[in-house]
Amino acid sequence: MIFLSENGKDTCGGGLVPSFIAFWNKSMNFTPRLLSLLTFLILWPFTILQAQTDKLHAVVEQLRAIDTRVKGYPSGDVPPTAQKLLPQFKSGLREIIVQTLNSHSSSSPEILHDLILTDLKKAGIEALSLVQRDGYYTADGDDFGYLYDVTVRQPERHPDLMAVVTNLTIPCGSDASLYLYRRTGATWQLILVTESNGYADISGAQGSFQFTISPPDDEGNWFVVVADVNPWCSSNWQQLRYKALRPGDDVNHSVVLLDEHSSIYLGTDQPYRLRVNPRGFEIRSVGSQGLDDSILTRVHVQKYEVNGNHVTRIPPLALAPEDFLDEWIEMKWESASTWVSSSDAAKLQYWHGRLSKDGREKLDTEFDFVQPCKTAENVAKWQIGLQLEGTGEHDLPRDLPDELFFTVSKRDGAFYVENVAKDRPPGCPGNALPRGARDALP
Repeated sequence: MIFLSENGKDTCGGGLVPSFIAFWNKSMNFTPRLLSLLTFLILWPFTILQAQTDKLHAVVEQLRAIDTRVKGYPSGDVPPTAQKLLPQFKSGLREIIVQTLNSHSSSSPEILHDLILTDLKKAGIEALSLVQRDGYYTADGDDFGYLYDVTVRQPERHPDLMAVVTNLTIPCGSDASLYLYRRTGATWQLILVTESNGYADISGAQGSFQFTISPPDDEGNWFVVVADVNPWCSSNWQQLRYKALRPGDDVNHSVVLLDEHSSIYLGTDQPYRLRVNPRGFEIRSVGSQGLDDSILTRVHVQKYEVNGNHVTRIPPLALAPEDFLDEWIEMKWESASTWVSSSDAAKLQYWHGRLSKDGREKLDTEFDFVQPCKTAENVAKWQIGLQLEGTGEHDLPRDLPDELFFTVSKRDGAFYVENVAKDRPPGCPGNALPRGARDALP
């Protein structure tokens, strides 16, 4: 250690102080340039961040200035200005998110969540409060340019992945985006993006968004399942859309394994739910019971097996025999024929066509009974009576009976159609009623 007396001399007598002073005096000739370089290197990241913040703030202000109401009510139309600015808003959020992740690369998802919200708040983007989010129509919830929330999650059994979901306000709904990051060393790199951009009305946004990531299989491969419901300003009947994805060669071109959609009923606490395993996934949702409008809803089951990049639907196709019959009728025959257990497939194909959506345009149908039958222990069987009537403007066609009788069996967890007849087959007496509407997901 060096000690200096008041006159600046080395009190330890080592002669180090004069040498240090000489070095310092010599270096002073380069100080202006050195200080300028150091200042640039220190302030450069902050300058870039400030420029990004200013740009994002300008985008947000323009979005918030858009009038989203027609005669005082929210409009489902998305003006061209909003179509242009929304992708810029999402891009600006991504830039701040990845900077926060990489500045705190070893932090937990909970800490990263708070840090992201803090950095966004510095940029003038503050998430709505819980009270604001819970309100159906809030002062800001029907406008563009506000942030509902941000979620940060580390998928189970994936310590190298971090998933971030942003949820933006739009009229009558929300627009979610998923950003999946992989850590390489101390750096988080974006590997998969699920966004919706350029939509002309709000139904193009990703509302009621859910996602899940499969555990890795024996070879370390995994996939992502995303699902959403289109926003709209009216009606509980909307569309459920879901995809199975793998990361692609770049973040904007994922490998799409499956891309499907179906109707969904939103008038329940939990309209749909995702489940995943290393070999596949399942989506259960509340949707219509097409063969009997009086029942209104049933639980729809979409279960899939994933082998490489090939996705196959597997049983169960439904939870109850009458629900299976409805599902079977709604399928194209190429798929419905898989779930037939009969030596007379041609007859089943004929009635499948007559009762399909196109063939049923002038028909009203209703379940008369769903009667369980006594069978062997390893097989369950039911007789289903389906009443046929003409619609208000059309009489029942003369070649159709007033009632059809279906025989449905179940083995190894899968339902099959065994028979359809104009007269009720003997051996299964009783007139048990169908279970009625089911809007709770088991």
